[in-house]
Amino acid sequence: MNKLELIVTQGPYSGFIKEIASISEVAGIRLNTIMPVKEGKLKEKLEELKEIIYPKILWIDLKARQLRITEFANTPYTAITVSHKIKVNLPATVYFDNGKITGTLVEIDENKLILEDYVGRILGPGESVNIIDDSLEYLESSILTGKDMTYIDLSKELNIRHFMLSFVETAADIEYLKKLYPQSIIMAKIENKNGLKNLEEITEISDFIMAARGDLYTEIDYPHEIIKTLKYIYDTGKDKSGVASRMLESLLKHPMPSCAEVMDIGFLKDMGYFRFLIGDDICFKKEILIRAINIFRSIFK
Repeated sequence: MNKLELIVTQGPYSGFIKEIASISEVAGIRLNTIMPVKEGKLKEKLEELKEIIYPKILWIDLKARQLRITEFANTPYTAITVSHKIKVNLPATVYFDNGKITGTLVEIDENKLILEDYVGRILGPGESVNIIDDSLEYLESSILTGKDMTYIDLSKELNIRHFMLSFVETAADIEYLKKLYPQSIIMAKIENKNGLKNLEEITEISDFIMAARGDLYTEIDYPHEIIKTLKYIYDTGKDKSGVASRMLESLLKHPMPSCAEVMDIGFLKDMGYFRFLIGDDICFKKEILIRAINIFRSIFK
């Protein structure tokens, strides 16, 4: 059995990142590039993070074609500004909050989505948006955002080589990043049906693949399909494979994890997974994060 490997999300201004990186089961730290860094200080911050967590790996999570909200929105009074210019057959259903909230998209103004209804709350910057429709098209020539390019350029300067690439759909996505940075080591995040359809060619050219369940679970046709999907991703990638998201979320409200969450990690372990990415929400309070790491450690002991 492979040894447990945890990749842990930390913010650029985390006060306990060094302590987390020192834990033996933590193989790397993921920097979510959605999080803000003071203007003009990004290079300095990346250099600092790389030094603080050494010899652990700093993973830069590039957002690529993942749709993200960029400004606060209150539908239907304001449009939802997103990270890419898109088009899709209308009307279309839009999913927020990992599929828990939906709205009806009736018009698009480049990267502004106009909904006919109130989705139930204010939507904020950084939240993901899912439009599960075969007619969805991205209107920009590059899958990478301007912010992604800034991170790539600075990483080349600082010899930071490890990247997660969101919403990978074809091997060409990996080739594109490799062309920009030939020495890069890439973890392809599989988050929709296109990525699953081309999984074998993606796996062949990637250094690692990640079943990113936050968006993937929303994007598949039926909830029960997540089981065979996760098996397929592991069986295709084997030791290249990892899994992320929707784990131990109950720790945000209670110190005891739910039975289903413990079983979930045990089930993934029995599938063969040993590399886990611990996502955003449970990573920002030290006590909760350490509790989560200890649960993983106990299950794998």
